Amino acid sequence: MSKTTKPLWQNPWGYAESFLIAFGLLLIGFLLEFTIQSNSGTSIRYPMNLILGGVFLTLLLVFYRLIKKSKFYLFLSGIPASIGAISVLTLLVIIMGVTPQVPMQDKNLITKLSLNQLTTSWPFLFINFYLLVILAFVIIRKSFPFKWKNWGFVCSHLGLWITIFAAGLGSGDLMRLKMDLHENKTEWKAYDDKGNYYELPLAIKLNDFIIDEFNPKLAVVENETGKLYEPSKPSMIMIEKDLTAQLHNWSVTIDEFLPLSGRAGDKYHPLHDFGAAPAAKVSVSTNSAEALTGWISCGSFNRPHESLKLNDNYSLLMTVPEPKKFSSEVTIYTPEGKKEDKVLEVNKPQSVNGWKIYQLSYDEKMGKYSSLSVVEVVKDSWQIYVYIGIFMMMIGAIYMFWRGNKVTINSEQ
Repeated sequence: MSKTTKPLWQNPWGYAESFLIAFGLLLIGFLLEFTIQSNSGTSIRYPMNLILGGVFLTLLLVFYRLIKKSKFYLFLSGIPASIGAISVLTLLVIIMGVTPQVPMQDKNLITKLSLNQLTTSWPFLFINFYLLVILAFVIIRKSFPFKWKNWGFVCSHLGLWITIFAAGLGSGDLMRLKMDLHENKTEWKAYDDKGNYYELPLAIKLNDFIIDEFNPKLAVVENETGKLYEPSKPSMIMIEKDLTAQLHNWSVTIDEFLPLSGRAGDKYHPLHDFGAAPAAKVSVSTNSAEALTGWISCGSFNRPHESLKLNDNYSLLMTVPEPKKFSSEVTIYTPEGKKEDKVLEVNKPQSVNGWKIYQLSYDEKMGKYSSLSVVEVVKDSWQIYVYIGIFMMMIGAIYMFWRGNKVTINSEQ
């Protein structure tokens, strides 16, 4: 006897209806983005986000009271609806991963659908609210009547609900700004990606900017195009004192290496001066040609670079040193009159009055002589609630894992 397929939209609804609803919301969202062409980069900020959050909770409660005895409520609080919503949200996250989430000036399909700013787009908003509704009904269904065995499940799902709710409402209040610091000057203004300036409730003075660099590298380039010549690996070799190495077809020996130097006459001399650059005296030989000897230098912002011509096609040069570590020694002033000396490093932020301050970049043209340090200042007022939600998810997951093991052990005894 053949099994008949249940028609769509016939109760009880299952996975087919779940995915149709989720993708339908996604399609409506993209159609709104395409037709309205709203400024997706503009987020809802305090206090409007707080008001909208309150309105959403009120409507959610009213909606629950209206459908709590219907089959629609059973569907929304069931597994198929959850799987559909989570799958579509995962799809959006994947799109975010492969599409740069930055403002773009060019008008194309990516910008028209806001694929470059998905977190503030209609599709992302619709799917998140849909998932919040589903999670809320799942939590309610497992909480009434309350049973202790469901405590871990409710805690983890409530934590997920709080995380999504807080992250969504708080995205507009997130401030991620840049600040240009100049040595021995105090700055209190920062700017966003659009060039808008903001006065901050703190000021930062750059006392010193420090860069530790790797030694420069040897490389061969094509004379005509200036492109790196790399028929074999490695294509570049780090310079060291008394180094002898094979670079492609050439045997290269470092006769003398000066980390800081200046040219005078026919050679380079050690020089500790502003703009002094690395230089090296090299000897180069091949099996088919006589050895060449000469000086090479990567130069600096005020000193020219110098290469050694190997033949009509190729030249040996020294690359610009790459930064090993850079940091800023700063003094931070607060409205309360506090003064704190801090060291800012990459991926090691300093926290002051709810602001996190990161070392970001510097004037790369000036290199180690840069007197400019670019830092990022970030404030996220809703971050604590996101952390609370994540903590609740962890506690709930640990409890369910522990209870599952306990049930298994008891059943085996």
